[in-house]
Amino acid sequence: MGAYLETENTEFDLSIVRERDELKVEGVWYKVIDNWKGLCIQKRYQSIKLEDIEEIEDYKKYIPKIRYMGAATDIEAYIIDSGTLIYLETIGQESMVKSITSVLMQGRVRMNDHAVDASFGYFDINKAGNKRKMISLDDGLAHAILYHSASIVDANFSVLIGRDKEELLLSFASWLEKSQPLPYPKELSQKLFGKLEQKNKLKELKTHGIEAVKVDMSILEDEAHDLQEIIIEVCKENGLIALDAKPIKQKAPLPKSPLLTTAQVQRIYDTLEAMPKTYETEDMKIKPVGLKLFTSGFTWYVVEADKGSEDDEFVGLHPQAFGYVVNEQYEEGEWGYINIEEVVSVGAEMDLYFENMMIDSRGNLMSAKEVA
Repeated sequence: MGAYLETENTEFDLSIVRERDELKVEGVWYKVIDNWKGLCIQKRYQSIKLEDIEEIEDYKKYIPKIRYMGAATDIEAYIIDSGTLIYLETIGQESMVKSITSVLMQGRVRMNDHAVDASFGYFDINKAGNKRKMISLDDGLAHAILYHSASIVDANFSVLIGRDKEELLLSFASWLEKSQPLPYPKELSQKLFGKLEQKNKLKELKTHGIEAVKVDMSILEDEAHDLQEIIIEVCKENGLIALDAKPIKQKAPLPKSPLLTTAQVQRIYDTLEAMPKTYETEDMKIKPVGLKLFTSGFTWYVVEADKGSEDDEFVGLHPQAFGYVVNEQYEEGEWGYINIEEVVSVGAEMDLYFENMMIDSRGNLMSAKEVA
């Protein structure tokens, strides 16, 4: 049975009621609470769900306040993340709105021995990154939005907001479009949202007048590998891809070199990618040298490069190569396995002019023309 307002005898829209609002029932005002039954009023030691109330005589919307040194304004919306205020909408006399938000913009909740006090309780504020948008209204009023830009609108923002659930899902779809590397049917956005909630990757924040969730940004680590898996999981559940489909593997991160740029290191790995795999030249008495790396003390003539396996997390891994290693100080060399990552990290360089060369079992070098 729907509730009715006595004054207008029309059905009351229960969807507008929130926790801490007040309802007048049988001449008594009751504060709305949120318990295991949902939104209720507590009447004579009994929790009564809102939809079970036959007649609502009047309704008062809960409007939290924020104050500082005698200035007070109404709060239209707020978002609190682990005790830290990251979003605030407030309206009131312009001078009061400016006074309160100016303190908060500086990353403070206390100034001149006075504290900013809010009816939602104690809160902290980020020390930097707070921004404000303010509009002057009629009759000396002003409306201001204070927000922590790093959380909500910067490149790596993690908090999604919306006026209602529908707008929150649109915000999520926009974030997903920017954050994930896989194409996916846009109509699955809501199901992806639900899957992230199910996996505890979305955290509901303390809010009033607005919807907000915080994304666990760990799902974007390693080239968004976790997010890819979630997208594939939802696509499988909806019959859009084969059940044995796997996430696209990302390229392995390049090792750091004290001498070479990223592009120069990448060239080494591109060369390794085109070389024979380990053991492919095993039966050749004279082997082609695909890559020459050198430092002042050592030279590496690489003839084979391990391409990794299907079980590797990344593609482009070359954990092991094989070739002839020369100790220049003693002018001695031997065949052995080579850890390319270690060789690059100690400052080895690539000989860009070393091409079409062969090497025999004793380490003697010769051109491909000589062998032919």
